[in-house]
Amino acid sequence: MGYLKIAFYGLLAFIERHPIFCLIMVALAVGAPMVFKWVGWVILGIIAFALIGVLALVIRFKRMHRQMEEQMRQAGGGFAGGFAGNPFAGMGGAQGAGNPFAGMGGAANGMTLEEFVRRMQAEADARQQAAQSKAKRTAPKSDVDSSEYVDFEEVK
Repeated sequence: MGYLKIAFYGLLAFIERHPIFCLIMVALAVGAPMVFKWVGWVILGIIAFALIGVLALVIRFKRMHRQMEEQMRQAGGGFAGGFAGNPFAGMGGAQGAGNPFAGMGGAANGMTLEEFVRRMQAEADARQQAAQSKAKRTAPKSDVDSSEYVDFEEVK
C-alpha cells in the first residue's frame, strides 16, 4: 500500500510541476480518439506492447532463477536441509567449486552453526596473533622508550 501511495503522490507532484503539459495530454487522450480512430488504437498498442514487455521480463527472471537453483544443486550447495536446524545440511561436505567450505576439508559436514563460528573465530585470532608477532619481529628498534612521556612546555 505504501508503494501505491508513493506513486500517487509522485503523479500529483508531476501534475503540479507541469500543468499545461498534463492538460494537453488529457485533451489528446479524450479528444483524439473521437476525431482520429487510429490514435486510440496506437495508444492501445503502446499499452499492450508495454505489458507484453513486462511479462517477458518476469518470465526471463523466473527462468534465470530456476537455472541458478539447478546450478546450486548440481554444485552440491543446494538448500536441501533448509535453515531450520542446520543451515549447512544440504551441502554434504562436497569439495566442488560451488561449495564455499571446500577449502576447509568439508568442515561444514555435520557441524552446527555455533561450532562453525567458534572455529572461524579461532582461525581469525590465530592469523591476528601471527601478524602481530611478525610485526614485533620486523619493527625497528628505537632508543626512545615510548612508555616515558615527557610533557613539553613552550618557553617564551
